[in-house]
Amino acid sequence: MTKLSKIPLPAKASFAFLIMSIIEKGLVFITSPIYTRLLTQSEFGQVSVFLSWLNLIGVIAMFCLSTGMFNNGMLDYEHDRDGFSFSMLVLSNIVTALCFVIILSVWPYVKLILDIDLPLLYLMFLIFFLQPAFNFWMARQRFEYKYKLLSAVVLSYAFLSPLTAIICIYLFPNHKIYGRLFGGESILLCVYLAFYLYTGAKAKWKINTSYWKVAILFNLPLIPHYLSGYVLNNSNRIIIANLVNNTAAAKYSVAYTIALAVTMVWTAINGSLIPYTYEKCKNNDFKSISNITSPILISYAAMCVVLILLAPEMLRIMAPASYYESVYIIPPIVGGIFFTSMYFVFANVVYYYKKPKYVMFASVTAASLNIALNWFFIPRFGYFVAGYTTLFCYLTQAVFDYYAMKKVVGKSIYNMRLLTALGMVMVCISLVSNFLYHSDVLRYGLIAVVFLLAIIFRHKVFETIKRVKK
Repeated sequence: MTKLSKIPLPAKASFAFLIMSIIEKGLVFITSPIYTRLLTQSEFGQVSVFLSWLNLIGVIAMFCLSTGMFNNGMLDYEHDRDGFSFSMLVLSNIVTALCFVIILSVWPYVKLILDIDLPLLYLMFLIFFLQPAFNFWMARQRFEYKYKLLSAVVLSYAFLSPLTAIICIYLFPNHKIYGRLFGGESILLCVYLAFYLYTGAKAKWKINTSYWKVAILFNLPLIPHYLSGYVLNNSNRIIIANLVNNTAAAKYSVAYTIALAVTMVWTAINGSLIPYTYEKCKNNDFKSISNITSPILISYAAMCVVLILLAPEMLRIMAPASYYESVYIIPPIVGGIFFTSMYFVFANVVYYYKKPKYVMFASVTAASLNIALNWFFIPRFGYFVAGYTTLFCYLTQAVFDYYAMKKVVGKSIYNMRLLTALGMVMVCISLVSNFLYHSDVLRYGLIAVVFLLAIIFRHKVFETIKRVKK
């Protein structure tokens, strides 16, 4: 306890947020096998499509004010953080109301695209209206290193939300989709409402419209970038549901959920890598960035390879046998997710030099390419091809962000021979690993080799971690 008390507050908060994130996302893994067995494949697919639309439309309907803009406001308006938070909440609500009126006015046409009922649209926009209050409070807690209450709130709803959804599915067997969505979101809506009232009360319900102009000018150019990121992550399920059916969307969704397991690791890695990168960029010490990044990416690639090799076992845990064919989508999706780590190591440098327009160009191009390729290839080759278009588009985004970084800095600061070789290895593994699923002995042998190499080079890994944490 004495040692723990001496740990700096930012370090404590970072560790608490990491554990909180792992538990929260881990619960998604725990509950997914339950949902895949309680819901039919078509029902699970409809739920996945709704959640995808929720993420996509939410980028515009909530205006993404809780991201970079809010953190800037915490610095610029330190004397009036309560007033700034409530003013951003009202601005977000105005944008939400405008979006709702527009969609409702053309609902017969929009319904054909969204493929959801009107009650689900009401649920969606109720979330958009209330959720920003919690997002702002959470961002402020992180900014001020207040992790205790935040951790308690997040872990509470992370447990209660799926539990309520499962109970509602049992209580309303003829309306399982509504039970899953309304049941699960009801807990979250109660939390959002509580923080909505709290935010308003702290600001005494006073709005400062001068904050709005700054927020709009800052965030409006970034909306295409935010939207493109969500398109890359969510559009495949929507397109598959429209071009094939909800059953195929459900199978793809399960495969994608398994592949996302490695993103929890990268989120933690990048959280420590960003301040290290910024510090070294400030001192023009690009060599240190390269020396740290290379072993990190090698280690992350090894984790991705292990997940690919264990995909059959993961899928048997996550879903019943009727989903098993989706195992062949997992390798290219994991390969694509690996290239997001390369995107981040390049984009982190670009963000330091405050040139986000280059990152936006890469994101928009990759997202547009992903939609075009899926609409062309899925009707001809089936929904399996969506995994390979994802791999190609994430690779394309990483390449564009590399050139963006090179343009901003004026040179290549990483060991690109090593990173290129690493990328080629991941592409090859993503393309050929499907053939390994027919030989358990070969798969387990390769997994053993990866773990043996990890043991041999463990000191190098630990030393890298220590250097990043300093």
